[in-house]
Amino acid sequence: MEACELVRLFVNKAIVPAKPKRPGNPGYGPVKALRVLIYARLKGLDNDTRIIIHLKKHPYIAKTLGLSTVPDRTTVGRWWRRYLNLLEEVFVKIANLLQLAIPTKIAVVDSTPLVDLYDMEAAWGHTSRGKFRGFKLHAVVNQLGLPLRALVTPGNRFDGPYLPKLVEDLEADYVLADGAYHSKANFEAIRAINAVPVIADNPRKKGKRRKIEADALLVAKRYLVEQFNGLIKCEVLDECWLWPRGMVKKASMVMAGLICLNANAVDALVEGEESLRVVSKYWD
Repeated sequence: MEACELVRLFVNKAIVPAKPKRPGNPGYGPVKALRVLIYARLKGLDNDTRIIIHLKKHPYIAKTLGLSTVPDRTTVGRWWRRYLNLLEEVFVKIANLLQLAIPTKIAVVDSTPLVDLYDMEAAWGHTSRGKFRGFKLHAVVNQLGLPLRALVTPGNRFDGPYLPKLVEDLEADYVLADGAYHSKANFEAIRAINAVPVIADNPRKKGKRRKIEADALLVAKRYLVEQFNGLIKCEVLDECWLWPRGMVKKASMVMAGLICLNANAVDALVEGEESLRVVSKYWD
């Protein structure tokens, strides 16, 4: 399916309701704006100038996306900041479609750094590989390595407190996470959705360390989220977060990338494909 047709299929009035008509210049509206933003990530257009040049060069694409005129570069820049919440809603709804098609047996939670040394809103954080400056993408993926929930934070945020928000409305048999998520609150949050928590022991915790019976499952399936982290950063986003300034615009670009990944997955799953190497056009 062509990129512009795929965008129209998933970002439509059924997902993003159009606002009531108002007198005066109607503008573009959220539906058309989101089509442009998601199409831009689907085509790997790294900045707002390239988006405008591409739409002017291919007027039939602009028409397919519902545009009567090509917007200004500054207009597109405002869309990234204005429609973060709508992008998050669209991502969640498409992820829910994935869950209907493929019930979640295993959900794996993790974070990955989005390194940015120059953004004023970036913060110093820590990973298993050492210190970094930038932001974090926190995500939970299913047994195919496809994202179900995600959020972007400054780099200095700890991983553990975000697990309850990531899993609160999911349905899964098991929820897997590394030692950074080892806390009573996280065990309770996972059990609250009737899932089995499989969280690694944290060696920094004092007192008696208890062994988790299903830790072999974590060892066997952790690669799913690590695979996703590499895929989303290197192939889908391709460091696009380095171009804009400010966490809101970066988070919008990340959400648009996640939507693109899942939209391609749903499109391929309808055709009967279930391998991540097949369902993702980004997979090399």
